[in-house]
This record gives sequence, C-alpha cells and structure tokens, in this order.
Amino acid sequence: MNIDFLPGYLRQILPRRPGWKIVVTSATIAAQRLADHFAARQGPAPVIRVSGRMFPVEQRYRPFEESRDYDLNSAIADGVDELWRDVHNSGDILVFLPGEREIREAADHLRKHLSHQPLFRNAEVLPLFARLSQAEQDRIFDGHTGRRIVLATNVAETSLTVPGIRYVIDAGTARMKRYSFRSKVEQLLVEPISQSSANQRPGRCGRSVGWPTTG
Repeated sequence: MNIDFLPGYLRQILPRRPGWKIVVTSATIAAQRLADHFAARQGPAPVIRVSGRMFPVEQRYRPFEESRDYDLNSAIADGVDELWRDVHNSGDILVFLPGEREIREAADHLRKHLSHQPLFRNAEVLPLFARLSQAEQDRIFDGHTGRRIVLATNVAETSLTVPGIRYVIDAGTARMKRYSFRSKVEQLLVEPISQSSANQRPGRCGRSVGWPTTG
C-alpha cells in the first residue's frame, strides 16, 4: 500500500512542481505501467533500461494450513529438507519471517531438526534482525565452508543483499507498523505481504550464484 500510495501522491504534486524530476529505480518494477502512470502531454514517461546478469528463478508453491501438529516452523523445516536435497546440492537458504520472535522460534526449531540428521552436519543457522549486535549481524557476510540457513525479516528484501543465497523460503508475511485511530497508538501487526513484495523476494536468490529456487 505504501508503494502504491507514493506514485499516486507524486502524480498529484507534479503539476504544481514543474521543475521536479522524478527518477524511479528498481530491478523488478513494472516499468511500462509506471511510465503510463506518469504520462504527460508528450506521452508516457521515458524508460531507461540497464541490462545486467539475469538468472532464471524456479518458484514452488507449498500451501500451508496450521494445525495442532503442524505449524509454520514444521513447514519451514520441510522446505529446508527439500532444498537441501536439491540436485545442485550447494548454496545457502534465506528464510523470510515477520519478526524477531518468529525468527528465534524458527531458529531453535531448525537447530533441533538439523541436529538429528547427518546430512546437515555442517549446517549453520543464522538469525538476522535489528536487535542483534553489529558483530552478530555481520556474521552473514563472513566466509564459510558449510551451508547456511539465514532467517531474516523484510530488511533482507530490499535493504541488503545476503551473499551466497541460492534458495529462498518465503512465509508470506511481514510485521507492519499500523496506527489505530480508536486507541491512538501505533501497533506492529503481522500481515500478508503485497504482491510486489512477493515478486521482490525471489530476486534475493541468485544475485551471486546461478540457478536459484524459491519456495
């Protein structure tokens, strides 16, 4: 909603600010739709394309329904099992979760799950969220020989690129700041992500290695 609101607001302002020049950059944006949105007498806004390396992304959809015996952490563990046995058998996994609590719970679940299987002997589970110390956050950039599973919030969607990611598991939610007019307070609510975010997250894999998969 925030992304959709901003271009609409800018379009209203532009006629009153003839000297403004707006440059929108993105690797995944629907360029022609945005160019038509900002169309003027001269026609659609110009689109400048800069070519770069492109990797195919295979997407696998796994419907999830929570029950007493099967929660989100179990679904993530199943996704890790499937990706770990991928024929390419290399590269790290990035898991998107809405917040610190969910990341801590998923990390604990994964460590217990992996410890009982010889296949994951050298696996490393790394959480990534704002309240970690700088040294703990920087661990994701350290060199390593085994495979890693990085659990992060939507900060890994656009704000930083985690190196070595070949697979993405997306829980499809994010913690968003919302203002309640009734109680006059701000709340952080877990909500389904937008379609634009869902399209953005698969692009986190394959930025440094090829043939990525997202689930």
